[in-house]
Amino acid sequence: MVESLETKEDRGRIQMVLMRKALVCRVIGAASGLLMAAGNMKGVLAPLQAIALIPIFYLGASRKARHRDMLSAGVYMGLGYILPQIVMLRFPIPVTLILLVHFTIMMIALTAGAAYLLRRGTIVSSFAVGSLLVLLDWANFTVLPMWGEAQSLGRCWSSYPYLIQFTSLTGITGIIFVLGTLQALVVNCLTRPKMRVRSFVAAAILLGIFGAANIAICSEKPVDSLKVAAIGWTNTSSADEANPQTNEGFECLFARPVAEAAEDGARLIVSGELGFYIDKFSREEWLKQFGAVARRHNVFLAIGYLNAELNEDRLLFINPQGRVLAEYTKTYLIPFEDYHRGTGQVKFIEIEGVRVGGMVCHDDNFTSLSRKCGRSEAGVVVVPTLDWAQVKVAHLQSSIHRAIESRYAVVRAAINGISAIISPTGQVLAQQDHFADGPGFIIAEIPVYSARTIFSIIGHWPVVVSVVFLTMCVGRSFLRRISKNQGKLCVN
Repeated sequence: MVESLETKEDRGRIQMVLMRKALVCRVIGAASGLLMAAGNMKGVLAPLQAIALIPIFYLGASRKARHRDMLSAGVYMGLGYILPQIVMLRFPIPVTLILLVHFTIMMIALTAGAAYLLRRGTIVSSFAVGSLLVLLDWANFTVLPMWGEAQSLGRCWSSYPYLIQFTSLTGITGIIFVLGTLQALVVNCLTRPKMRVRSFVAAAILLGIFGAANIAICSEKPVDSLKVAAIGWTNTSSADEANPQTNEGFECLFARPVAEAAEDGARLIVSGELGFYIDKFSREEWLKQFGAVARRHNVFLAIGYLNAELNEDRLLFINPQGRVLAEYTKTYLIPFEDYHRGTGQVKFIEIEGVRVGGMVCHDDNFTSLSRKCGRSEAGVVVVPTLDWAQVKVAHLQSSIHRAIESRYAVVRAAINGISAIISPTGQVLAQQDHFADGPGFIIAEIPVYSARTIFSIIGHWPVVVSVVFLTMCVGRSFLRRISKNQGKLCVN
């Protein structure tokens, strides 16, 4: 009887220990997820991502957690990462549920995969973890491209553009590789004391390579410049002066800001997405109005409007003579838009020797289009945009990456969002939040670069390298295990 009671007590103590370990794993997972999410909610907190993965990597490498506990940690990491952002962004319920499942699965894969690799205890395994994170992030914004590269874990690093100039070589996945590999090396230092020197040297070499790339890219000099402006407003008011479809609204929101920007020297002036509603009966009259404004002030215009006849979200280029140079139809639609999609054929015009391309709003979350602009040596890309209050900052963060990756300036004119003029190095030269400041325009002189970037030519090559590297690492581990098992059989 006594023995039975002691057995029950022992089992109870063991159960309590296991429950505490499980709770610790969940807390660690949630903490890592929250630290990864912090920068995406407030860009200045992006550096927290440089330590966010250390707790979860340490948990996996130390062998103190069971497989089920690592899976549980992954679930809580996914929830910690995505729930705060969902609450902040206020997506529709179907979108919310899809993203919740999507990111939870992704974090489970990360925790399980990182634990498997880090328990090998080698320098190579740390680089393999960085490669795993690259693949998962690429799959994140490729397999379910709901918001394109705005979904990337590294989106918030656009708040520190001079630290990520190397993305003109690697794309955003380069940031992900550095984050994953460096933190895996730190965990190697903590769990493998004999490898501290080698881990430190490997980290120093990695930082040195990417730091040197940043310095080399920043040393490049612009070959030209162009003065540009962006006009924006909100469409939340029904007053005539706040409605661009009326004479008063057209004058107040568009014609007058164009005049002021032209007087300040702007050669290209961009207005927001869906700023005007144009059907087949009014099209000729609207083109006359736009042409008259362009001729009066001798400027190029890039105008976002709805082509009601074809139900297409369009961008219209007009030259100083008032003629239509090109029209582009938005290619990538957000989940609840029902417009007809464009073909992805980006349009280009020339302004005083500077090549200018155009996309519309959500298009700039997709590098399939932004890279076309880079490969075509566009010095400037105009992006008429229409956001809502909850996504305005996240979308701007993503737009900055496109400028750095393909080395062109972005002129972002917003309705219900933030208008911004972004240099090819990712510096925001001018911006205006129209929710806070109302209608108006911003103006800036932008530098123009001539060279095409490695990323705009090749694309996400780190993904291919990561696939090859991970395959070699896992294959080598598998072969070693087979060899060890065969050795045991021979001995027996």
